[in-house]
Amino acid sequence: MSNQQAIAQHFHESEGDFVKQALDWVNQAEIDYRLVLTKFLNPRQRYIAQTLVNQHAGLKMLEDGIFDQAESKRIVIAPDFYEVEESDFQLVLLELTFPVKFVSLRHKDILGALVHTGLDRSGFGDIVVKEDAGQVQLAVDQPLVGFIRQEIGRIGKVKTDWQTISFEHAFQKEEDGQDQFLLVKSLRLDVVVAAAFKLARAKAQALVTSGSVQVNWTVSDQVDRQISLKDVISVRKYGRICLESLSGQSKKDKIKAVFNIIHR
Repeated sequence: MSNQQAIAQHFHESEGDFVKQALDWVNQAEIDYRLVLTKFLNPRQRYIAQTLVNQHAGLKMLEDGIFDQAESKRIVIAPDFYEVEESDFQLVLLELTFPVKFVSLRHKDILGALVHTGLDRSGFGDIVVKEDAGQVQLAVDQPLVGFIRQEIGRIGKVKTDWQTISFEHAFQKEEDGQDQFLLVKSLRLDVVVAAAFKLARAKAQALVTSGSVQVNWTVSDQVDRQISLKDVISVRKYGRICLESLSGQSKKDKIKAVFNIIHR
């Protein structure tokens, strides 16, 4: 078994393509002695990349998503000696305003407008909306700024005027979730969902098999799927779960785990 095959076994089979991509980034940085910049990645993808980087002495990984507590961030993989600067992440913070007395914009409105243009989700980061102030901020890949300004001239009834602003004016994101210690019989998807939202096991299984559950932003209908560190589970109408840490087993052989849970 090759080293890369051994590494891939530590991750879910559905993550195989991303693991290969991340290994390629690591190899580029190590062999070519250069900085490698990625698109926006979710927390699980960044965890995988960091795990791979940690196995290579002489390499480091840094991340930036502009906002404190950003969910989507770009990462840089580089040799230890490389001095990484803010400009290396090629990030831009865009802002638009709207007359809150007459119209409203929500997160899903902005996301829908971006996706409707054909933009890949990895091309832009977090969207932060302050509805009461009539302001929207968006972290974006620098080369896409012109495209966004040209293609998204209106969102609903709002005529957009995207302005580039300094990172120091980025909104403070509110932390919705709370860390909660749980004892679970296993890390099966249905068991975790049931424990986090205090549901009957049968109800959790029904949510999974009906397509109401996503793992790392992809629908997962396998009730026995094993959850790993930093996996993000979204359950329609209930909320979101992220496995933050594991600390062994209890005297009754239950798994000690800390989950960050957001209730809808």
